[in-house]
Amino acid sequence: MRNTPIILLAAALPMAVNAANTEFSYGGFIKMDAMLSTYSDGDVADGIGREFYVPSQLSSGAEPDMADLDFSARTSRINFKAVTTLENGKSVTSFVEMDFEGSGGNEVVSNSYGPRLRHAFVKYDNLLIGQTWSNFMNVGALPESADFIGPSESTVFIRQAQVRYTMGDLAVALENPQTTGTGVTGDSGMIPDITASYKLKAGDADLVAALLLLQLAHDGAAEDDDATTMGYGVNVSGKLMLGKDDLKFSATMGNGVGRYVGLGAVADVALVDGDLETSETTAAFVAYRHHWNSQWRSSAVYGMLSADYDDSVSGAITDVSSMRVNLMHSPAKPLTYGVELSTAKVEREDDEVSMNRVYFTTKYTF
Repeated sequence: MRNTPIILLAAALPMAVNAANTEFSYGGFIKMDAMLSTYSDGDVADGIGREFYVPSQLSSGAEPDMADLDFSARTSRINFKAVTTLENGKSVTSFVEMDFEGSGGNEVVSNSYGPRLRHAFVKYDNLLIGQTWSNFMNVGALPESADFIGPSESTVFIRQAQVRYTMGDLAVALENPQTTGTGVTGDSGMIPDITASYKLKAGDADLVAALLLLQLAHDGAAEDDDATTMGYGVNVSGKLMLGKDDLKFSATMGNGVGRYVGLGAVADVALVDGDLETSETTAAFVAYRHHWNSQWRSSAVYGMLSADYDDSVSGAITDVSSMRVNLMHSPAKPLTYGVELSTAKVEREDDEVSMNRVYFTTKYTF
């Protein structure tokens, strides 16, 4: 008898949804990865650097030639979407997504980890408000890889709170500001990051050009210790279809854009004699994917990053490069098994480290 109200509620739910002119949907995927990694000059501590490729995690250590085997399902995710049709014929869309890369947990007993917010936004007409991918980023250019990101040193990859307005192929946004760098406190300043992107389709090519303008700030202990400077970024990315195959690419350059490119491998600024000096970043990747048949495919990916700093900065990353090749098998459309070989090299002014990694992955999308 106790089950009856629950059954009735479940039966009434579709009617309540229809009465409210709202459609609910959910999605996501289950992803399990096994990674075998070797390092030229020092182990990488437990964390995201062992789950996927994070250039800043590769550094010199006391024990060279270390090898680690890791299993993880933390990148699995789930999302919820609601679309409500209004009386004026327009709709309001809300979207929330999380994965399990949050804090907490360990590998001793349960491997439990906290959920982490990825996306949370509402969209009405041409206006989007909330957290999602930066308008400076082109998700459609990301290559297929077993690694969570792939060529992360050369990829614009960032989610943050923003207000975005889209007019056809043009989108402009005001996004959350933040400053990273040597000697700075990580302040956000008074001006939001301003981004603009424009989509262009030409034959078999889908291109996106994006601009970024940002204020970088440092709030010193005394009022006269405050400092600000401006930074900028330019990105061109896209996908070119070559029959059933595709070629994806991205090229980024700018001053003070280290937070947007390479997962923070390059600091935005350095505090020098009370002034903020921006770092220069150039990054690019190219990825070719070949379909062997309807179930098998492979991608070959190369990425690079180069950075230049003020002369006072020492020990920072100057050059990064990575290569990877994979083989993916999808016996059914939502299910993929894959293996990937990757190598990466990170150079600093005073040392050079490298990593080789083998991925085995299984992914089921629902």
